[in-house]
Amino acid sequence: MYPVTLGYDEAKKRIESLIRDGYCSEALVTAVFTAEKMLRRTLRQIIVSAGFTSKSAEQLMGLARGLMALKEQWLIYEPHHRTLVEVIGNQEWQQICTLVKMRNKLIHGIRVYESDYCKEQAEKFMFTLDVVKQKLEETYGYSGWERLAARRKSKLHVDPKIKIMDSALIAHNER
Repeated sequence: MYPVTLGYDEAKKRIESLIRDGYCSEALVTAVFTAEKMLRRTLRQIIVSAGFTSKSAEQLMGLARGLMALKEQWLIYEPHHRTLVEVIGNQEWQQICTLVKMRNKLIHGIRVYESDYCKEQAEKFMFTLDVVKQKLEETYGYSGWERLAARRKSKLHVDPKIKIMDSALIAHNER
């Protein structure tokens, strides 16, 4: 939706513009998507920081479809074994979950919400976006809004707990 180069402030301005112009349900959808992108981009960099190549990180992120899958993947790769809820806060997590459900119902045509209600929720969520961004930056020094260098060479297995025997490798390659 929004490229990293656009920047967080510009993404927020676009959401505010949608609200101001009366496209409140679109603003809500866009705000929720922005939060998800921020979390996905940060998790991707956590995975790269763990030693995976950027390409591998993209493949792993492709497996994390949906907010709950993202939450589960977070715990696997987070360097201090904190959950996503611990990192961003329960209140922010609950608001994201509530609005993701609302967004999904809007997108799939299951439910229509009053414009004023969408406006109220989108405006409240703008503050949550700021809080989540701040907590990610405080925790990781990154919130998904800057370009980082790609890792082309894996740094995995730097401190292996098993020893790969040459004969096992040769036997594997002969198959």
